[in-house]
Amino acid sequence: MPVSLNNEKNEFEQLQTLLQDDIKSIEQWWAQPRWSKTKRNYSARDIALRRGTFEPVTYPSSLMADKLYKVLEAHADKGTASRTFGAMDPVQISQMAKYLDTIYISGWQCSSTASTSNEPGPDLADYPMDTVPNKVEHLFKAQQFHDRKQFEERAAATSEAELAAMGQGIDYLTPIVADADAGHGGLTAVYKLTKMFIERGAAGIHMEDQTSTNKKCGHMAGRCVIPVQEHVNRLVTVRMCADVMNSNLIIVARSDSEAATLISSTIDTRDHYFIVGATNPDLEFSLAETLEAAIQGGASGAQLARIEKEWSEQAGLKLFHEAFADAVNADASIADKAGVIAKFNAQVGPLTETSNRDARKLAKSLLGGKDIFFDWELPRVREGLYRYRGGTQCAVMRARAFAPYADLVWMESNYPDYQQAVEFAEGVRAQYPGKWLAYNLSPSFNWQKAMSVDEQHTFIERLGALGYVWQFITLAGLHTTALAINAFSRDFAQDGMKAYAQTIQQREMDEGVDVLKHQKWSGAEYIDGILKLAQGGVSATAAMGEGVTEDQFRDKSKL
Repeated sequence: MPVSLNNEKNEFEQLQTLLQDDIKSIEQWWAQPRWSKTKRNYSARDIALRRGTFEPVTYPSSLMADKLYKVLEAHADKGTASRTFGAMDPVQISQMAKYLDTIYISGWQCSSTASTSNEPGPDLADYPMDTVPNKVEHLFKAQQFHDRKQFEERAAATSEAELAAMGQGIDYLTPIVADADAGHGGLTAVYKLTKMFIERGAAGIHMEDQTSTNKKCGHMAGRCVIPVQEHVNRLVTVRMCADVMNSNLIIVARSDSEAATLISSTIDTRDHYFIVGATNPDLEFSLAETLEAAIQGGASGAQLARIEKEWSEQAGLKLFHEAFADAVNADASIADKAGVIAKFNAQVGPLTETSNRDARKLAKSLLGGKDIFFDWELPRVREGLYRYRGGTQCAVMRARAFAPYADLVWMESNYPDYQQAVEFAEGVRAQYPGKWLAYNLSPSFNWQKAMSVDEQHTFIERLGALGYVWQFITLAGLHTTALAINAFSRDFAQDGMKAYAQTIQQREMDEGVDVLKHQKWSGAEYIDGILKLAQGGVSATAAMGEGVTEDQFRDKSKL
């Protein structure tokens, strides 16, 4: 129970005792092997000060996080992967539990099918911030319900034979990993969002390095990332919130930098290598000024696109190391051009984290005191964002920066490219050996064009051997539902009840799908038991009493 504080003279001693006890408990918690690779930028005292006087509680989601950690740890040891997909409703998660060891909840699916504003839309994270936490709660409560009703049935067995006749039990408590998008705002929003996920049942969450205001699906154009440190701050905030709440929450750090074309700021020197600048010193106006003048002159749509394209071509947009190479190749006084360029690239590369200031200084010394015109302010887009050219090595750089603050790292990619996956895994693990990786087996990819059927069959296993211990098809719940309903609607329109009886009900019987007996699946027997218990053992209104239509299936299935 909470400590009662008052103005008596021993209040100071009470507070200090409470604080020191909690500090000691937190330090012992963080000393566990679970946290051996986790970096925290704050002390146990900082966390204890923010917990209040209630005894720390253990949230069910923290127990599920422990379970998730063990699942991933086992896969890491074996070189295999937890495979899952985005679930939409209790039917899907109850069927997934038979075969899969994790559950995914997609922000994309929630945006299009479950927004708490009831307004569907594309994956722009413009839905209310409680949308995905609400879906987590929806599915986590369903998991617990199916676990309770199964436990009652199996634990009530009066013999080993009776229990065996029920068949193998199902572990419905499958850990949930949920999409936290880009945090839905600043760090206070990130903190509140994390708190909601913990309270509502998420074992883990992933958070990406896009801007929260311009967030887009990882397979849309126009993606804008934030500076490296800004996302590190988000990850620190997520862990800090979990620590305050006494939670072992799993954190997945996602980077969208592989195909990013914009960045919100040039403040972090680690990003400088990837920021695009204009190399034409004769430009009179910036891109934003040029477009604004065109708009004031009545241009719009296709005209503006053409003007932007022409300006970009005139500007000579390049990365700084490209501008340096051009300058070397154009300098007749430099004999060993390849050697000079190689010397520069040895010190300024995608993983060296060299500032543009230091890169300019080195370039000037190698060019005999000549400056290179390079201006990343001129090409800024009308929203004020800077041009950025990411890539796999950019994602490696960012994943390395995120790795100490997350349990897994993930590069969002545009294609299911195995060699790219190798490059990312090797790049991250060169600095953080054994780091767990995640991979999005996205339905946005055209898998038919990407690889052969045989390669599709082994793709997950090949990635698992690289360290991608958690792999998921983000929107498989959505696509399988669409395919099934499309097929049944078509057949039902043509064949009437034959379509349902033969293509749905009979297949449920053949494959042992427990939803065949949908009253029992929904918990009608379990609730009947509660009603009878409340009324002394008898209820005339029992839902599963004599006359229930599910008796028609009694001889057809043991479900």
